[in-house]
Amino acid sequence: MTVLDKVALKAATAYARLTMASPIYRDSDAQFEMTVAAVSDLGGGMRRITFAADELADFRRVGADEYFGLLMPRPGAGLTLPDADSDNVRAAIAGMPEGERPDLRWYTIRAHHAVNRTIDVDIVTHGDSGPGSAWAVRAMAGDRVGFRSGGALFRGHECDGPVLLAADETAVPALAAIADAHPEVLDRATIHLEVADAAVLTAYTFGGADVTVHVRTDGVPGSVLLPALAAAELGSLGYAWVCGESGMVTEARRHLVRAAGVDRRKILFSGYWKLGQERG
Repeated sequence: MTVLDKVALKAATAYARLTMASPIYRDSDAQFEMTVAAVSDLGGGMRRITFAADELADFRRVGADEYFGLLMPRPGAGLTLPDADSDNVRAAIAGMPEGERPDLRWYTIRAHHAVNRTIDVDIVTHGDSGPGSAWAVRAMAGDRVGFRSGGALFRGHECDGPVLLAADETAVPALAAIADAHPEVLDRATIHLEVADAAVLTAYTFGGADVTVHVRTDGVPGSVLLPALAAAELGSLGYAWVCGESGMVTEARRHLVRAAGVDRRKILFSGYWKLGQERG
């Protein structure tokens, strides 16, 4: 990363901190190779993949919904990792020879087992429509992939007052991880979850929290959740965490700021994916 790139990144980070709740940043990046240790289907297209690596013994999450970059070899190619010293992993991948470039997708660490040197990662699959899903549906024990550290988003446990958690199925693992790490927040949380298939929730309890589940039938993200938020009595929110499809979370944030009067600096929103587009 050039000096100008670093200056631009710092400026963008400073701006983001003024317009949304601050995420949790890592002091430094970590990159290493992992091996698939186990694969299981949880229901509704959700697939749990357990990864093993010696480096995971000392790995420490910075937040409940820790995310990381999964570096996957493309079909027919071996695993080649980008420059570990690069501050910009996407740029590092773009600079690699075409035949060596891995695919990159970002996922939440559902659970970390330091003693076993493993992490569990739950991935919503949808056939071959994207490189992440295409890799996950074919993943087998022994497959080699790369790990690139990221950061975390949720900081509702640091705030007072009512908390809103709103998500779609892609953020179910993150929501479950938050419930595991911060059960004290659940009593003051309103939780709305929109899914295409309720079976995707088969393996999740969310700490016994009261979760309002909305099943969409028209294929349009937010078509059920957004009206529900508009009709909800949310009170004076101390914090909101809204994650899922990009258009859905953007509209949800707009409603919370304009209609519900929530300070934008108390809203963490993240577009995990965008309808009709691939995202790396």
